[in-house]
Amino acid sequence: MPDDGLLMGPQQETFARWLIWRSAWLLIRWTLCVVLRVEVVGRERIPVRGGAMLLANHTTFWDFLLVFWGIYRTARAIGSEQVFRLPVLGRMLVGLGGIPFSKGAKDGEAVRRLVAAYEQDSIIGMFPEGERSWTGRPVQIKRGTGRLVKSLGCPVIYCRITTGFLQHPRWATWPRWIAWRMEYSEPEVFPPEATADDINAAIARGLAIDPDTVELKGRSWGFRLAEGLPNFLWACPACFAAEALEVGADRDCVVCTDCARRWRVGLRSELTAETPDTEDLTVARAHDRLVAHFPRSEALSCEVMDVTTVWRGHIRQEPVASGAGRLTERGVEVLRGDEVIWSLPYEDMHVALLQFRNALQVRVEGANIQLDPRGQSRLRWHHFLSLRLEAHRASR
Repeated sequence: MPDDGLLMGPQQETFARWLIWRSAWLLIRWTLCVVLRVEVVGRERIPVRGGAMLLANHTTFWDFLLVFWGIYRTARAIGSEQVFRLPVLGRMLVGLGGIPFSKGAKDGEAVRRLVAAYEQDSIIGMFPEGERSWTGRPVQIKRGTGRLVKSLGCPVIYCRITTGFLQHPRWATWPRWIAWRMEYSEPEVFPPEATADDINAAIARGLAIDPDTVELKGRSWGFRLAEGLPNFLWACPACFAAEALEVGADRDCVVCTDCARRWRVGLRSELTAETPDTEDLTVARAHDRLVAHFPRSEALSCEVMDVTTVWRGHIRQEPVASGAGRLTERGVEVLRGDEVIWSLPYEDMHVALLQFRNALQVRVEGANIQLDPRGQSRLRWHHFLSLRLEAHRASR
């Protein structure tokens, strides 16, 4: 998606972006910040001039807006190209200086534009985990982050979003009424002898939060707290029956249709047992059980798999195939009757991704292939597809 600001002269671009930024700042201040009860700590630590890199942990859809709203200075930041495809918000983010970035690919153009902004003494930003956390737990920092910081020799500022994962868990359908809190650090400058791995380790420490110790302040409440959870917990954490969890009638609990165990979901993503011989859990621990119980990929199938393609640099999805889907030792296949009408072998796949709105996509050369197993958890398919892809690479 083109950045209209790049078509302007330097002074015009600066004024236009400043005007858009200040207008958006005021709009967010009296809408989003009021609704989410945003609390900012450490804004005074942001340098008033000069370049720096702002890094934040990634918890919700709102991170991109609020993290850079909090520093007051205009900034340039990279974000997933999927968000930039949204008709209204995408254009707004471009106007604010956002740079679309292709997840799962080496996007040299996005990095070049980010570096150019830093060399003009701008604040530049990114989410170095590369994806939103499902449970608030830290996600591994992308290796390229440390290399970029080292090559620029830039100061690094951390923004820790401490309650975002509770305000709207990635798996949840509805947000909760929980105050949003984010903290900015003093700029950190790394010595020349620090390696990229050293820098990545420091970044991980600077952004890490302990989800179990985060406090809920003020009045907090939510509704339909269980909706969306069966997509994340794609098997029962007690009996491990696949696709067996359902949302209860009151929408605040989940029930296993196989073993009849029942848990009530709380604001802190805790699962309180409501049936005998059932253990209290958290959503994170329940998911850990699934990962530990299914260490190897399984052959999956679904009655209908819709396949579409999004070509690099394009927005519109092109239908490719629709039919019975299956995951095999060779790859993903779509069948009509007994005939394979479409297939994607592992050797053609670069990476399996969960994109915006948890769309399951596979990065291939020049495009993203989107897979939609109707009526089944995309997260389950992503889990086993990733295991298959990892095993295929290890065997080569």
